[in-house]
Amino acid sequence: MQEKPMRTNWMETLGLFGVAALVAGCGGGPAMEEVPVPDAPAAVAEPAPPHVGSWDLTSVELRDSSGAALPAPDGPALGQPGAVGRLIFDDAGHFGLAIMEQGRPKYEEPTAEQAVADLYGYTAMFGIYTMEDGGNALDVRFVGSRDPGLTGTTYSMPLSVAGDQLTLELPPLDNGATPTTVWQRMPNLADLTPTHERVIGFWRHVPNAGDTTDNPPIRPGFIIYTAAGQMMVHLMDPNRPAYAGAEPTPAEAQASAASYTSYYGPFTVDEEDSYFIHHRIGHTIDLTDQPQAERRTGLDTDAQRFFEFVGNDMVLRFLTTAGVQDPPPADPDWNGMITWRRLTPDGG
Repeated sequence: MQEKPMRTNWMETLGLFGVAALVAGCGGGPAMEEVPVPDAPAAVAEPAPPHVGSWDLTSVELRDSSGAALPAPDGPALGQPGAVGRLIFDDAGHFGLAIMEQGRPKYEEPTAEQAVADLYGYTAMFGIYTMEDGGNALDVRFVGSRDPGLTGTTYSMPLSVAGDQLTLELPPLDNGATPTTVWQRMPNLADLTPTHERVIGFWRHVPNAGDTTDNPPIRPGFIIYTAAGQMMVHLMDPNRPAYAGAEPTPAEAQASAASYTSYYGPFTVDEEDSYFIHHRIGHTIDLTDQPQAERRTGLDTDAQRFFEFVGNDMVLRFLTTAGVQDPPPADPDWNGMITWRRLTPDGG
């Protein structure tokens, strides 16, 4: 059956007076011309909720169970001034958070005792959320966290947004202190390339072509790219055990630190040669190719990742873990690859 062309309801459009005039004038006169059909109004996208976007850490305040402010901790730990952090939300219910303290010590591989301090110097978590309490709290399910005890748990985190400032209360620390974090909105880039448009969103780690979830075991994780030109990675070993007590033992800390990788910072796109540069300003580990004495614990270490999009998957390949090199010849000897599958619908 042939589809009929859509018409406006001309009786409603013209009103009763117009209809009467048309009917009176029809008689034996010329046929009435068809009333033009106006274009349907363009769909207006609803504005994103105010918490959605990229956020830059401005401060962390610790409070005890009574709400009284606590002094900043000694040494690199959450609540110390000068920390560098990013917080990212999309409007499909995904989030990622990473905070790195200043003054973290440098070492090839931390000893068990050093690993305890290392854990407190970098806070990381990612997962899914829903809005609760009329938009004043996030009901969060932690898909992963550097603290393995949070993984798989849920928690309600009070949240408020005032203009371009966001305040978020994190779960209590091992010592019972509750961190209140304050963030400043990061503006979106003025111009987005076609690759920006395609990569913006949340992606989850999936097996590479030819692998299975068990061989090798899949590492749960997110990679995130935002319209503000920011990116973030969370990647952890599966089945990480929670600490036996309230605080990790040195051996537990060493295992936990070695089984979770995270980094974040701005990213840029080379459209011609199909690679990203992840300008990492925070990192759980030191991946630079510089001599040990010149390393900066992951600060300002660029990572070059050659990208390929295959349907809803994105394959990232690299020649070295850090540093930028000339584009390789055809069929290069890649040092590694990792595959991610889109979580955020419609590219962002």
